[in-house]
Amino acid sequence: MVAVYRRARRPDRGHMDVLSRRVPYWFLVLSLIAFASFQIWMNPFGFSDLVQRYSQDVSGLLITGPYFYGTEGRDKVSVALIDETTLHRMQTPWPWTYGNHATALGALLSYKPRAVVVDILFVDPRRDDTLGELIDVIHRYQAAHVPIYFEGGVDLPFGENALTPEIVATKVPVLDPSTPINAGVARQYNGTGRCFDVKPEADGSCLSLALKVYRDVFPERPPVPINDKMELVWGTRTAPSNLKWMSAEGKTCDTETSPLRRIYLAFFDTSVVKSPCPYNAVIPVEGLMAGADEDIPKLIEDRVVFYGGDLQGAQDKVYTPVNNLIPGVFTHAMAMDNLITFHGRPYQDAVSLFGQVQDGNLVQILAVVPVILILSWFHWRGLRRRREHRERSATFEYFLEKAVEKLWHYIAFALALGVGLMLTLWAGLSVANWVEVVFVSAELAALLLVGAPDSFWGYLHHVAGADPQN
Repeated sequence: MVAVYRRARRPDRGHMDVLSRRVPYWFLVLSLIAFASFQIWMNPFGFSDLVQRYSQDVSGLLITGPYFYGTEGRDKVSVALIDETTLHRMQTPWPWTYGNHATALGALLSYKPRAVVVDILFVDPRRDDTLGELIDVIHRYQAAHVPIYFEGGVDLPFGENALTPEIVATKVPVLDPSTPINAGVARQYNGTGRCFDVKPEADGSCLSLALKVYRDVFPERPPVPINDKMELVWGTRTAPSNLKWMSAEGKTCDTETSPLRRIYLAFFDTSVVKSPCPYNAVIPVEGLMAGADEDIPKLIEDRVVFYGGDLQGAQDKVYTPVNNLIPGVFTHAMAMDNLITFHGRPYQDAVSLFGQVQDGNLVQILAVVPVILILSWFHWRGLRRRREHRERSATFEYFLEKAVEKLWHYIAFALALGVGLMLTLWAGLSVANWVEVVFVSAELAALLLVGAPDSFWGYLHHVAGADPQN
């Protein structure tokens, strides 16, 4: 034991170097799997979360949003927006009367939308003689077979009704408007929500707002089961119609720039490259009720229209990876846009294996295993060549190792990217949920380049008394 302790405290570097070249393949594999598992599962210093969300944001600004996200959903989703300009020009206070909402919803119905989702909560009991007008409009929607949905209040502090009882009595579907917010940014969308009066699914859950509306309105392309949450892809090319009316209000919607400048801004000044204008087409409610804008009919006909507000003092506003602060109604609109664009197969943050929903960390660990097997094999083969060809010059060895060092970095990145793309294409897993595999693969390559697993093996065997001459 004394000899073991002495070797542990003062190891012979020469003996360790010789023994390290005898490291077996299986030890390399197990060492790298242990390191990768710790890195991914334990999330030291919040590294995993930071990498996932930062990569998702940069990807949206640089690649997915401006170049690879199609416009199929954008052409079928619009948002009718009540804003401060509407209130000022119509000389009406907020909250609006039920009659004002009835007028706006009636105007929407006249242009034959595919469906309308009301993103305004009607939970506060109040005396308003125009409530009957809103009820009449709901019945007109039902008679015209145009689906109309209302949102129910959640987590109400004083036990209020989720929706005014008179509106509930019309049998209008009531949906859960909750959306997950990560560090103030809307990056995901719930797969399920509260049921209210909606009939539950077979498993007892109810679909979230956008998923429920999409399944009702596009039955020919039903959505795939969402294991946990949708990963939202935010488009950056705002609807052409927004350029007209938002420019009239002094907003600059056009953020087109060269690819190199976009890359620079995405990393160093995101506030410049982010658009102040939403992706989906906006219908000013003032123009809708006046009927004076010739563009409005084509922004409503056969579209899913979200009816909401953009008012000062309202807390329903969010940041997105590609926008500054915008009304929360656009989160629902973007989720619907994703469902339409991806034909009911949006990106997710979890996948199913053998019929069971798997933790995203486990998926990433399984994804990095092929990378580990290949990198470990390359490294092990290199060590064996060094043992068998001692006659080669030190200069040759130096330049060979430098060339291999560069090659391994590229191999690690390429393998990890390939695995991640397969997860996206085959399992619908979002980039945010596998991008860490790329960074971990680069770390594994670095560990092999500095010989960390080899040195550890050599140290353990030297302490145990292994003979470097055998």
